[in-house]
Parts: sequence; C-alpha cells; structure tokens
Amino acid sequence: MSAVPFRKPAFADLKSWFPAFGITAVLWWLSGNKISLRENAMAAILLLLPWLAYHRWQRGGTTRIPLFALIAMAYWAAFAMPLFLASPAHDPQTGVPFDESIVFGVLAMTVLGVSALGLGMKTPLRLFRPSRLPDISGDTRAWRYLYCALALATLGSTRLDDAAEAAGSAGRQLVLTLCTVLPIAICAMLAIRRADGKATPSQRLALGIFVVVRIVVGIAGGWLGSVVGMGVILGLAYIYRYRKLPLRMIVIIVPVVLFLQTGKSAFRDAYWTGKQTGGVVDKAQFWLRASYNEWSGVFGGRRRVGGPGSDSTHALFSESIDRLALLPQGANVLARTPRDVPFQSGASYKFLAATLVPRVVWPDKPSVSDANQFYQVAYGLTDKDNLNSVSISVGCLIEAFMNFGWPGVALIMFFIGLIVGIFERTLLAADSGLLFCGLGLAMVSGLLAVESQAAQYLGGQLQQIALVFIVFLPVVRRRNSLQRPDAALAGTT
Repeated sequence: MSAVPFRKPAFADLKSWFPAFGITAVLWWLSGNKISLRENAMAAILLLLPWLAYHRWQRGGTTRIPLFALIAMAYWAAFAMPLFLASPAHDPQTGVPFDESIVFGVLAMTVLGVSALGLGMKTPLRLFRPSRLPDISGDTRAWRYLYCALALATLGSTRLDDAAEAAGSAGRQLVLTLCTVLPIAICAMLAIRRADGKATPSQRLALGIFVVVRIVVGIAGGWLGSVVGMGVILGLAYIYRYRKLPLRMIVIIVPVVLFLQTGKSAFRDAYWTGKQTGGVVDKAQFWLRASYNEWSGVFGGRRRVGGPGSDSTHALFSESIDRLALLPQGANVLARTPRDVPFQSGASYKFLAATLVPRVVWPDKPSVSDANQFYQVAYGLTDKDNLNSVSISVGCLIEAFMNFGWPGVALIMFFIGLIVGIFERTLLAADSGLLFCGLGLAMVSGLLAVESQAAQYLGGQLQQIALVFIVFLPVVRRRNSLQRPDAALAGTT
C-alpha cells in the first residue's frame, strides 16, 4: 500500500505570502494618502485571504469556481484598495477625515468578517447531491427553446423600465428576473460550452450577439454593470474550464470600466435628470464621448479635480475608486455606532424574511430599500426629502455591525457563509451539470456585489433560481434519462 504524499497547506508556505504583501507595499508607495503601518498590515491580510484560497483551490478544489476567493477579493477591492487609491475617508457631514483608529477598525472588522465567511463556507452542509440534479436535454429542440427564451428576455431588457412598470408592483420582480437573470443563465451555459470547445456555430453566434447587445443596451440605459456583468460571466466560464484567472480579460475589462466610470454622472444628468432623449446608439455614443472628455481634460491639463494641486490622472482615477468604495461608509458607521445611532438588534433583517415571499403573493410586503433608507437618514448621508432619488447600501458586513456590533460581524458573516457554501456545493460542483452550473454562474455576480445588504444579498437568490428553473422545465430531464451523464454538455444543435 503506497503512502499518500504529504501536501503542505498553502498558508504554511511563507513564499506564498510575498505577492500579497508585495502588492500592498507597491500600493503604499504609489499612494498619496497617509497610511499607518497597521493599516497596511490589515490591507495585506485582506489580500492574502483570497490569494491563499485561490491557490488552495487550484491545488485540489472540488468546485468549478473558487467562490470564496472571488468574494474575498471583492471585499479587498471595496475596503482595502480605496485606502491607497481613493481620497481619504471623511465624515459626510463635516468633511473632516476620520481618525486613523476608525479606518484601522473598519479594516480589522473586514478581516474578521471575511474570515468568518470563509469558515461558514467550509462547513460541510449539503441539501442536494449535484449528481442527482436534473439537467437540460442536449437535443436540437431544447436549444431552440433556449434561443427563443434568450431572444425574448433580451428584447424585454431593452424596454425594462416600461415592462416593469406595466407589470405593477406585484409583477415587477418577476419581470426583472425574467429579463436579467434568465438571459444571463443561458449566456453562462453558452459560455461554458464555448470554453469547453463544444459550442456549435449557432451557439457561438448566439453568445456573441447577446454579449454585444447586452453591453450596448446597458450603456445606453446608464448602467455600467452590463459591461462588468458580461466580463464576469465570460471570465467565470474561463475559470470553469481552465482553473485559472483570465488575466488577458482582466487587463482589458478593468481599464474599460475605469474609463467609462468617469462619464456615468454626465450621462445620468443628461438622460435621467435632464430628461434628454435619444436612441440606443446615441446614448452609448454620448457616454463614450463624456468619458473621453473627462480623461482628455486631465491629460490635456484642462480639468481640475478636487482643488489646487490635484490636476492629475490620479485624481480622476480616485474619483472612479471613490464610487466603488465601502471603506468611507464603514468608517462612518463605526464612528457613529452606538454613539449617535444605537445598535439595531436585528431590525434590518426583518426584510430578509419578507423577500422569501414573492410579491405576487404578498403585494404590500416591505421593500428591501427601506433598510437602505434607514441607513441613509440615520447616518447623515441623505435627507428624507431626497430618498426617492438616491439609494445607498452599506453591505452585509457593516450591516451586521449596525445590528449587533463586533460579535454580529462574526456570527452574521458565518451564517452567510453557510448559505453561500450550500450554494457553491450544489450549483458549482464538478458534477452539477450544465443547467445548474449555468444558474450558478448567473448568481455569482450577485454574490460579488458586497455592497448589498442581507435582504438583497440573500433574499432574492432563492426566488430567482426557482423562477428561472420553472422557465427551463420544458427542456429539463432527469440525469439518468439522458443518454449519458454528460449528454447535456455534449448535445448539438
């Protein structure tokens, strides 16, 4: 009997720590902000967590996607990256920068929360065996059905606001899911087949058309998330197939997002507030021109950002990072709780239970935005009169502190990790099949949105999965009724 070779855990190899601390040191050197040594240490640990998780997954992960590494990286981007590249976190009411101890406290809280999330995800709970889940049949009729569903959902997304309004409050969420999550799930299945090299010409064509239309329509509607969303789905399909990060795709998408981010305000001022009208192409061109003018103004020395001495690309880059950062919001909450705002003792989580009930069944159920609105008013971000035009979310981690303090961060994030772990082991396992892997990839984008509070982060996931699965029912078959276990993956059209 041969001995099983000993494999040293990733965290025990000190060499694997160097990239995280090295990148942190480079960012510290490039930053113009005053950053303490212990703040740098917390930022490095926040980067080390996804780094080690990713390499551990590469060495023998049982799921097709390193979900914890991706979520932990999203927390690093929201809390640690702004420490170096954004303007210093300051009080939204006085404009005075927060004390170093407050910023350090937020970073330490994030390390605690992400670690608890990881422990929850590693807890071996499972509701279903992935190999026993049904899958789509791989015949021609099944894919024709999916093409039709994709086309109708994409057409609906071009008039999403009108369709949602016509559906009323009871059917709004139904329409939004059918026009957003459903096509993304089909796109994910097509992307998986494309990455596996098994896509037929019609599948490659359908995928290409959908990606282009989705990006153009999203930009024309003022939503930068369409670009990010397509990048995430295609990147996840690449990871699914090759078990490594799509570095070339990242190098392309990140600059594009930062470029477009600067023109978003001008676009929304013109087409949302100013009620300017135009076609899809006109709106997309307006956004591109607005972003170009912002960046060319900086490079040409014609634009001043943030006052004297700030005429630089770094200043405009900081503007983009500021819009994505949760560090300032976390500092604001930590500084005012419970000094000015008492702990909520679970009050914001009542909306989580309500989201499990479809609005069609409960038309007058509380809105998830109510939790956001309380946060905005209580912490001095928005006046009551402006709540209808501004929506700001603080994320699950800081929401946990708002409710129960430091113990709440550990307990709530551990519980969220349990739920996300079940999701990962069910939908993203190696034997989950094309249908549920497609659904899983479509849901990952929502799990990376760490700015969402718990009711939005978890509550809608189950409803969305159930609704999309119902739409797929005409082409769903039991796994043992297919010709072979991978029949859906090998089907042709």
